[in-house]
Amino acid sequence: MQIKYSTKLGQKEVRTLKRLSEQSRIPQSKLLEEAIHLLEAQFANDVVTPEFRRIVDQTIQEDLPALKRLAQ
Repeated sequence: MQIKYSTKLGQKEVRTLKRLSEQSRIPQSKLLEEAIHLLEAQFANDVVTPEFRRIVDQTIQEDLPALKRLAQ
């Protein structure tokens, strides 16, 4: 079962996703699913780079006020 999900991406990532989708003729949603599976495998093998971890931590900190408001 699929559910609708919304998120924010940077302009560069959106352009890249659209370009990859057009070049491969694979829908953007399927490309994102594949990216999630690849990241899941990386986490399982603990091969996530420190830079990626830093970016994730920074993003969480930036979104923390909104997340706290949503939790209320």
